[in-house]
Amino acid sequence: MAGAVQFRAIARLAALEAIRRPVFLLVSLSVCAGIVALPLLLNYTLGDSARMVRDSALALYFVGGWLLAATAAGESLARERRRGTAAAVLAKPVARATFFLAKTAGVGAAVFLYSVAALAAALLAVRAGASDLRLDWTAALPALLAAGLAPAVAGAWNHRTGRPFTSAAFGLLLAFLLAALAVAAVFPTPLERLAFPANFSWELLEVGGLLGLGLGMAVALAAALATRLPVTPVLLICAGFFLGGLMADYFLGPHLADSFAARLAYAALPNVQAFWLLDALDVAAHVPAAYAAGCAAYAAAWSAAVLALGLASFRSLEISG
Repeated sequence: MAGAVQFRAIARLAALEAIRRPVFLLVSLSVCAGIVALPLLLNYTLGDSARMVRDSALALYFVGGWLLAATAAGESLARERRRGTAAAVLAKPVARATFFLAKTAGVGAAVFLYSVAALAAALLAVRAGASDLRLDWTAALPALLAAGLAPAVAGAWNHRTGRPFTSAAFGLLLAFLLAALAVAAVFPTPLERLAFPANFSWELLEVGGLLGLGLGMAVALAAALATRLPVTPVLLICAGFFLGGLMADYFLGPHLADSFAARLAYAALPNVQAFWLLDALDVAAHVPAAYAAGCAAYAAAWSAAVLALGLASFRSLEISG
């Protein structure tokens, strides 16, 4: 019971620390604002603007989430280890496994909240840009207001109460985007006259959920690396792993049958392509449940293996105050 209480307390503090870092707000706000602005940039392309908005929005979501996962997990462990705060916590009756896994879980929770905000923005953006030549302002206007008002209200709140700006701004961004989604749900799409729930492309959440599994893998990898490395190398190595995972099918796929080294590298690299199913939505309305379950099992197994290596590294690490 004591271990569970310690785990929850450390995870909660890790999540708050991650959200309060300026880089977390900067990336989250940039991604969400960029997503809701996509219909304004891509709406008059005389082509499939809805698909372009959809693909661009989820690409922004994944890249921003990967950056947050790598930096937040790296900072959560590497900087505390360097500053001696980890030694102060571990001097108390807190097991190293509890500390390491709770820190990782806290960062994962912060990235999950970012995912909720970014996917809400994506739903609004895809609906706003569903027509090639006409914006759906019942979705675009609430989304743009949410992205603009969050930092403004947080700044005023910080001035009056002294509440930390970054966490307040992110919390308001998340709340305002969800409120914008609720407001837009009341109105049918202007051209098709579709009412809730048909006035949103909910299949985005299925692909977004699969990409979220990839972000969880990034959190696990960054946490494991941060037991030995500072933040910048953690970020660069994570980038290399995920870029390698994106290109593994092209460079390693032809050699899997006759090369043990290729098979080993293919297994070690995260198979990001398995989570990117936007093209499949063009021919199928939903991601098959069996496929989603397989992806979840793969992400869980890969993350567990990486965390086991990270935990072994952390247990053997000499930590001084």
